[in-house]
Amino acid sequence: METFLERSGTVTDEQVLLARARSLDPEALAELHERYYRMLYFYVLGRVGERMAAEDLTSEVFTRLLEAFHRGRGPERHLAAWLFRTADHLVADHHRARYRRPEVALEEAWAAAREEERSDMVVQERVREALEHLTPDQRVVILMRFWMDLPLAQIARELGKSVGAVKLLQHRALAALAKRLQDLRSDHGAT
Repeated sequence: METFLERSGTVTDEQVLLARARSLDPEALAELHERYYRMLYFYVLGRVGERMAAEDLTSEVFTRLLEAFHRGRGPERHLAAWLFRTADHLVADHHRARYRRPEVALEEAWAAAREEERSDMVVQERVREALEHLTPDQRVVILMRFWMDLPLAQIARELGKSVGAVKLLQHRALAALAKRLQDLRSDHGAT
């Protein structure tokens, strides 16, 4: 199976493809979806932790892209950055909605989990909570770098930033995550 990096092509190819997609060329739209869906899905999955929700939110990102193109808007350059920002907004909306209307009582979720799964759930929730306190750019860099295992140069190209800027974002994000996770550990007791 081809990796994202092998499919992505050159920056010029990407700009030509984006221009075709902006003119609503069905083949170009399909190719953009093929290139970015998996990467975006895993990014969203890392943020929401639920497959069905990640599928829905990722599909919504592409729906919004298509709507933007229909209105003559949308990204003219740096498509990946636009997609990730849109995904960030949708994930934030998803979390706000879940906070306001929890779907399952906490006691039910905990009662169903085995002891070791509870520990994993606590760690995952703490990491998710810590990620929410990063800036959107920091969060994108951390998830692309460590969740999706992309090299710094690829992240820089996708986000339209220099490698140095991505390194700085990564460094600051890791420092903020370490502090936030230490604070959460102190607040909730060591697990």
